[in-house]
Amino acid sequence: MKNNNITVVMTGGTIGSTIKDGTINVSDEPVILREYRRLYGDDTKFRIIAPFNILSENCCPKTWCRLGRVIADINDDSDGIIITHGTDTLAYTAAYIAMVFKGTKRPIVIVSSDLPPGEKGSNGIYNFKAAVDFIENENITGVFAAYRDMGGRDRVYLASRIVEADTYTDSFSAYGGCPYGEMENGHFIRYANAVNPKAFMLKGGEALDITELTNSVLMIRSYPGIDYGAFDLKTKPSAILHCMYHSGTAWEYGLTEFIKRCKAEGIDVYLCCYKSEEGAKYATARAIIASGGIPLYRISAEAAYVKLVLAYNQHKCSPIEFMKNDVYFETVNA
Repeated sequence: MKNNNITVVMTGGTIGSTIKDGTINVSDEPVILREYRRLYGDDTKFRIIAPFNILSENCCPKTWCRLGRVIADINDDSDGIIITHGTDTLAYTAAYIAMVFKGTKRPIVIVSSDLPPGEKGSNGIYNFKAAVDFIENENITGVFAAYRDMGGRDRVYLASRIVEADTYTDSFSAYGGCPYGEMENGHFIRYANAVNPKAFMLKGGEALDITELTNSVLMIRSYPGIDYGAFDLKTKPSAILHCMYHSGTAWEYGLTEFIKRCKAEGIDVYLCCYKSEEGAKYATARAIIASGGIPLYRISAEAAYVKLVLAYNQHKCSPIEFMKNDVYFETVNA
């Protein structure tokens, strides 16, 4: 093993927690590093940065900015960066880091844990070990997430495509149906799937500016019986992300009327998401788009939300134009 230097940015979450009196909460001790050194020795040198220590359900766009500035200020000679993060909002933070640091010159790997490190059955140490091995043994730059699945496979995801964990298994999945690859015996195996970019494609790109994310986006999910009248537009979100059913549909009458209300208030409504710009669509989907909804294509709800927040807090182009351009592989090729 190479004697590498890795910067670890610790933010809290389950991977930074312990259990006391039946309650899981963040700890002031770097538990995951203690477990790693106990099991794998101290050949790797870790530099620890802890900008905040919270459970990830308390993360928000302001937290993303704070984390982004910390990462941007890392100007040491470390070979890679590991971000320890809670599972609940990992997909959102991962998408933010992926888009803002798309031009990273070293790997950034986000890891989490289903149970506090050291607890029986916890996968935190495996996720952390996978990140260490990925940084030490591979020469791939980009932003990723590492997480062991229920089958014991150490999956590696493009950070812009990981979606929320299943509420029963606590396992993550990849938008587009295929993780980027997996770690096996300390080395990375890329899945040769058409949706996955090749490693050389991950290099380059101009990083986005880290700005204050003051303009808000409201996220709404479709469900039977949704009452659009319950949404008060007086708070004036900059935009609304409406998550459709998998077929690109929603309650036609309710949503078309809601879009008209939003247009009258000057609020853009985006529809997430559709598989193709061309081809047949359901009559309900066509009616909703015709009413003024702005369709998004082949992007997860998590990445779409983060991208919209960025779109409405930048000034280089119109938000609609920003949403059309792929930032960091968040759009899956057709």
